[in-house]
Amino acid sequence: MRRAGWLIILLLVASAATAADEGTAQAAASDDQASVPEVALPGSTGTVAAGKGSVAAGRIEVARPPERGAGAASEDFPTWLGELLGLKKPPPPGAAEEKPAKGHLTVIPFLSSSPVTGVGFGVAAAGTTQRGQPENTSLSTYSLSLTITTQSQYALTNRHDLRFSDDWGLTGMARWTKWPSPTWGIGGNTPESAKSTMDYQLVRLYELVSRRLFGGLYAGAGYSFDWYFNVSNSGSASGQPTDFSTYPYGTGSTSLNSGPALSLVWDTRDSPVYPTRGIVADFNYTFFPTWLGSGATWHNVYLDLRTYHQLAPWLVLALWTYGSFTFGHVPYLELASNGSDPNERSARGYIQGRHIGKSLLYGEAEFRFTIWQWLGAVAGVNVHSVSDPEGSGILGDNPTFRYWYPAVTGGLRLLIVRETRSNLCLDYGVGKQGQHGFYLSFNEAF
Repeated sequence: MRRAGWLIILLLVASAATAADEGTAQAAASDDQASVPEVALPGSTGTVAAGKGSVAAGRIEVARPPERGAGAASEDFPTWLGELLGLKKPPPPGAAEEKPAKGHLTVIPFLSSSPVTGVGFGVAAAGTTQRGQPENTSLSTYSLSLTITTQSQYALTNRHDLRFSDDWGLTGMARWTKWPSPTWGIGGNTPESAKSTMDYQLVRLYELVSRRLFGGLYAGAGYSFDWYFNVSNSGSASGQPTDFSTYPYGTGSTSLNSGPALSLVWDTRDSPVYPTRGIVADFNYTFFPTWLGSGATWHNVYLDLRTYHQLAPWLVLALWTYGSFTFGHVPYLELASNGSDPNERSARGYIQGRHIGKSLLYGEAEFRFTIWQWLGAVAGVNVHSVSDPEGSGILGDNPTFRYWYPAVTGGLRLLIVRETRSNLCLDYGVGKQGQHGFYLSFNEAF
């Protein structure tokens, strides 16, 4: 097995949103130009052609964050809009503040357009709920999304991170995908001429039971299941053999990966939705043995570190770095790729799966501003690199990570749920070689 090295480091068209306790929000974006950039709900479309990372998101805080700093807003966007349109009356002066609701739900129907998807239609729902006392039980989060495109692409995804009393949690995902999408082969410098189309259906299941040991330390154990079927590869436009056609593992019409997962997390963030300070470090290991049904024996190690620093009451600096390392006979569709983090929110500015390899390094920095009450903005940079197949290791004469791909990002934030600081995120990213994309999502990328 090859050893990997250590971790290194505006604008979207949307419609009005309405949300409240167990309420809804709506937004839409579209463009009928054939050359428009990618428009997607990260984590809901399944556009990534290869790789998945660790599906275990970091554990979350042990209490509802108090009103302060960047989280201290007197009203959110739906409340402001409702009062402006006369649909909701403001509370009378001196009235007692309503008790925070135990649950919030936001529903977002959307349109999208890109050379990869044609025109896409979908609906995404995301929410939070309090399943215990706020003083000692973290907020639970969940999401459900459905996407259909004119290119015969379909995806149905459910994610959940449920927090219960006595420090127990259940984190998981269930997904079905049929998503013809491009792949350029393995390595950090694959040419455009190597582009071919992968088509497959995927059933993905992941569940992790976790327990807080002490302080911010959590341990978990679970199970991961990936079943790819009806797999095919179109061949490259140049007529040369594709990396998929010559790769020895997981390139048949079906590919099954089944195995146990272990997780260890240290989390001191003050909020799971909009952290303003704290740290989360996530170690996740998954083993896929043949005796549990996998087509070949391989391993995945995922390391994730995120820190948050409140520089001013209106300004937060968020930093993120992670590495995904695979060892053994790794199937092609399970190789690490940009956008294969747990929530598929990394490397904004690049098409998911543009760069794939046995290992990946990623880093991102983002400034998050509060402009006024329910209006905010972000500005950031990110960079990623995948290992080259001929590399001899990061410490060798021929470094594995030779090609790096930076991107710049910017966007707006609309505060949808004041109590939990949940935002509707509208981002635009620009990378190298003409790569760019619009992104619409609920809550921050990390």
